[in-house]
Amino acid sequence: MIDSRILVGLLAVLISISGIVYVGIGEADRQAEFTKAFQGRSIESGAALYTQYCVECHGLKGEGGVGPTLNSKYFFEQRLADIGYQGSMKAFLTLTVRGGRPVMSDPNYGRNMPTWSVDYGGPLRNDQIDNIVTYIMNWQEAAPDLGDPNAEPTPVPGDTPEERGKNLFTGMGCVGCHTFNGQGGAVGPNLTEVYATKGEDYVRQSILQPNAVIAEGFQPNLMPQNFQQRLKGATDLDDIIAYLATGGQ
Repeated sequence: MIDSRILVGLLAVLISISGIVYVGIGEADRQAEFTKAFQGRSIESGAALYTQYCVECHGLKGEGGVGPTLNSKYFFEQRLADIGYQGSMKAFLTLTVRGGRPVMSDPNYGRNMPTWSVDYGGPLRNDQIDNIVTYIMNWQEAAPDLGDPNAEPTPVPGDTPEERGKNLFTGMGCVGCHTFNGQGGAVGPNLTEVYATKGEDYVRQSILQPNAVIAEGFQPNLMPQNFQQRLKGATDLDDIIAYLATGGQ
């Protein structure tokens, strides 16, 4: 006859094994939920940090402005191939945010990107930078198709100079830095009344030679220095000035 102590021991072992099997069956789901919750907290934290540190140059939703557009299919699907980077997008973003762009890498953008990591004298811990990267990567699935920014420009739509100028003002990122008729950014001066108060010559010079006259309260080199090259159409500059002359009316 089996000793009762042995029988109790066997039952205890069987119960323990059953518990382990039960836990193991649900472990994958629990790990998935944990990962999802952790990523959600990372995105939330990254959004707050992005708003504090990145919006001024890259726009509230990554639409670009002083800095390049981050929220686009081109950026996520083609940018790395164009620059010959062999790593992942996550690695590229992490390295770029940590080290910044101390040397201008694209003449389309007039401001160098500062260093952000504490490892290089910046203000952010690396876990904070990881959260910012997670937030940006969160845009990838629904990133809009804005086309290749390096492609030859198509004719600007619009039947009048003012309409074409409005489309140029938006398409070239001016609205990301300048407020016009109550909409836009605040990196650069409010342009709603610039034509009425300063005149056409001032507006034209400010677009072609941004550092010729610096508006009070703003620093030089905030605006890209190459609009003369970027304005491809024969009347592009005149169209933008015509739009600004409306004062948004």
